[in-house]
Amino acid sequence: MPTRRDLLATGAGLAAAAASGAEAAARGAYWPGASDWAKAAPGEAGMDPARLSAALDAAMADRSVGLLVLRGGRIVAERYAQGTGPASPHQIASAAKSVVSVLVGVAIDEGRIRGLEQSAADFIPAWRGTPKAAITLRHLLTMTSGLDIRGLKVRGITGDQFALDAAAPQIAPPGTVWAYATPMFHLLYHVLERATGEPFQAFAQRTLIGPLGMADTTWVTGAGQGAMGPVTNYYTASCSARDLARFGLFALRGGRWNDRQLVSAAYMRAAVSPSQALNPAYGLLWWENAEPGRGAAPSEQAPHYIFEGAPRDAFAALGAGGQAVMVAPSRDLVVIRQGYAPAPAMLATLLAAVCASATRA
Repeated sequence: MPTRRDLLATGAGLAAAAASGAEAAARGAYWPGASDWAKAAPGEAGMDPARLSAALDAAMADRSVGLLVLRGGRIVAERYAQGTGPASPHQIASAAKSVVSVLVGVAIDEGRIRGLEQSAADFIPAWRGTPKAAITLRHLLTMTSGLDIRGLKVRGITGDQFALDAAAPQIAPPGTVWAYATPMFHLLYHVLERATGEPFQAFAQRTLIGPLGMADTTWVTGAGQGAMGPVTNYYTASCSARDLARFGLFALRGGRWNDRQLVSAAYMRAAVSPSQALNPAYGLLWWENAEPGRGAAPSEQAPHYIFEGAPRDAFAALGAGGQAVMVAPSRDLVVIRQGYAPAPAMLATLLAAVCASATRA
């Protein structure tokens, strides 16, 4: 009978194989320009037009405001609710976690962070010389810090977000429990500022948002008051569907954009692979379909495939309300969904249906 370690190795192997194929495919592949994006009819892209249309019809009827499907980097389908369009921004909630994960990888590539095993206390002074010094950046990226987030706000903070979240009490040794903890993710915005010596938004724009051409993306922040004066509190991002599609295509192709490797292929493989045995459905702030695991909601704690019916190599950036950047490397697909809270399992149904409509690679 396979052990938990065997399952993780299998899942990581699937993701690594898919990522390696994606990296090879990225060279010489089609890339959208700054203002132009090639389209392909579904049939020309090897997709069943009727099945694809039916999948998108069902998703639009379930509170979606934007849907976009890429195959081979080209747009094969795009739908918007009345009053919205390709450049219309929509808050992406926790899908921003995956963007920040990539930025951590970039900071490692630039030598600003030594690696995932570096103590977070190097950037969070209040943790130095305390048991929290055992918390690594890996723990923050995998939701295994062991900190208690009860009582912490994830929006509308008027004080110092960084100080408030850093003061969370430790209730378990790091690496021993998995618990979805948005306030601990928020610490990474501030870690990146301290590691890079740049304002977070400037670093993100220089290294990722700008190079990808995400022209309709802004960061959602709030003004707070700290002990030393005004501070910026970070929450999420607001993006258009086409901006998210750029991010999805970048992830599909192993962290590459045109002729540039924006984040190391090794980091990207790790980010979209199962990261620990406590929840094999979670990577480095990315959701995985390689092995059954737990979801973010209390109702999703029984082990299950995050995208039942979709290929096992699928992975995604997901946010509340059904915001999704879903990637299926073995089908060369990126599926974007934006909108409001859909019926349970709608995203899994959508991805599975779109993948099923892909009749050939």
